[in-house]
Amino acid sequence: MAQVDPREVYEVFFAWNESTRMTLLENGSRRGEITIAGGSGDDRKTGLFVNSFSMTGTIDTIDPSNDFPGIDLSWRGLAEFSRELELDSGDFSVRIPGLNMSAHVSLEGRPMVTKAAVSMSEIPVFRFDSSKDSFNSGSLQSLPLAGAFGDGLPFSSMAGKGELDESVLDSLKVDARMGNFTFGGRDLQAYLLIFSSGDHDEAMRVFLSEVGEPLRIETDFGFEAVSEILMPLEAYLKKKESPSDD
Repeated sequence: MAQVDPREVYEVFFAWNESTRMTLLENGSRRGEITIAGGSGDDRKTGLFVNSFSMTGTIDTIDPSNDFPGIDLSWRGLAEFSRELELDSGDFSVRIPGLNMSAHVSLEGRPMVTKAAVSMSEIPVFRFDSSKDSFNSGSLQSLPLAGAFGDGLPFSSMAGKGELDESVLDSLKVDARMGNFTFGGRDLQAYLLIFSSGDHDEAMRVFLSEVGEPLRIETDFGFEAVSEILMPLEAYLKKKESPSDD
């Protein structure tokens, strides 16, 4: 695989200007779906050029006896970047129906400010604005959501005294390659992006076609996503199998 500049891959993805649906797998079995879109062009409100990335998805409740699964978790995210690929803004929402809980995080401004809100049964239980507040992860322990998220929210390490802690982003390592790969029995030339953090051993590998379409996403923690056009039929059949079929 030839090593390439990650910026080349980003620019191809943003120039793609389309969306693709992908099946979400956990240890090889279907668990949900995600839709990823990339685009670029002039913003209709500001007239400025922007690169945009969006992703929506669900993690479903898989019941072999039910062809219409419920939803364990759903999310929606949008990030916008300048022509120089600097992050301009971000917006992320997640909902957990079983807990009747929703959360929202936004990043915007210069310096970049983090805002967050969490509610349960439509009652606010947590609010944060890094331009006004000092984040104290210990304060989360008294909230009902603490048990769901562990020791703190995913964005807690990114919140500093008034702006985004850019050292978190600096620790992210990106390796970009281009070569021939086999997907669904077909040999394709594709890009490979490998994201890893200096503080963790886990990595995420993203395969994209020559025109920027996501083909496959692999992780080291059991989840992967595969474009529907490459999805093997066996993965759909697994969820319909009953113990007597083994």
